[in-house]
Amino acid sequence: MKRATLFPLDAFENIETPFYYYDTDLLRRTLAALLSAMPPHSKAHYAVKANDNPRLMKIIAASGMGADCVSGGEIAAAIAAGFAPQEIVFSGVGKSDKEILLALEHGIGCFNVESLPELEVIDTLAARCGKIASVALRLNPHIDAHTHKYITTGLSENKFGIDITVADDAIARALAMAHVRLRGVHFHIGSQILTLDPFRLLCRRIGEWLQRW
Repeated sequence: MKRATLFPLDAFENIETPFYYYDTDLLRRTLAALLSAMPPHSKAHYAVKANDNPRLMKIIAASGMGADCVSGGEIAAAIAAGFAPQEIVFSGVGKSDKEILLALEHGIGCFNVESLPELEVIDTLAARCGKIASVALRLNPHIDAHTHKYITTGLSENKFGIDITVADDAIARALAMAHVRLRGVHFHIGSQILTLDPFRLLCRRIGEWLQRW
């Protein structure tokens, strides 16, 4: 009976096709718990690729979270759902010129830059628009996340990010660009990581690197 109360199965008896059921009350409680645990001066961003259902995204946007997008379509969907453009981060490899221009026109909060060629493209396109693009450099720390090889992203042989050994050069180049404003660095070492050990190692490696600055 408790399960029937949580999930009103009787309401679905006449639905004869597959469907998704979302508990929006549970979503709101989860968002509240997450945001209440966030330290001051921090911001959580929802990965739109996880679920771009418009109604759910509106609830998430209303909670005060930002949006993490990996395509122009996701940026448009996030804005339509109520996410403020300045609270949107554009991540991912393979950003097209059209998508970068769309993000610049909307004034998104930050680009997570995957490579030096991408950084140069953003600077060039921002100059064309008369904009200043805020960027964070995604650094690859060469850490094994001990997850499936198709979803690990923090090893030097992976296609993601700028190798941390050349980070100094990347930062210098970003700081020298007229239409790019460097806001920080970004790390993402993989998905479905089932232990905290890779994150502990990541924090130590970042700390060692930051001591030089």
